[in-house]
Amino acid sequence: MTTRRILLKPNDKIRPCPKCGQNTEFTIHSAQVAEDLCEVWAECKCGHEPDSGDRFEDVFGGVDDGNVQVALSCWNDAFASA
Repeated sequence: MTTRRILLKPNDKIRPCPKCGQNTEFTIHSAQVAEDLCEVWAECKCGHEPDSGDRFEDVFGGVDDGNVQVALSCWNDAFASA
C-alpha cells in the first residue's frame, strides 16, 4: 500500500469529516485489491474513511496529484448526505 499525507488550506470545497468535523488533513491511500485493480481513497486524520464502495478504482493506483483530486472527490460523494 502506498500513502501520501496532504494538508489543505481552510476551504469550503471538501466536505467535513462526519466523525471529527475537520476538512483539511487527510491521508490518501492506494492499495492493490486484485491482479489488475487498485483502490484509491482519502482517510481523515482521525482515521475515518469511506466504505469500500465509495473508493476510486484504478488499474495503476498511486497517490499522484490526479489521484489525490479524485480521492477527495470520492470523499465528497461518500459524505454528501452527512
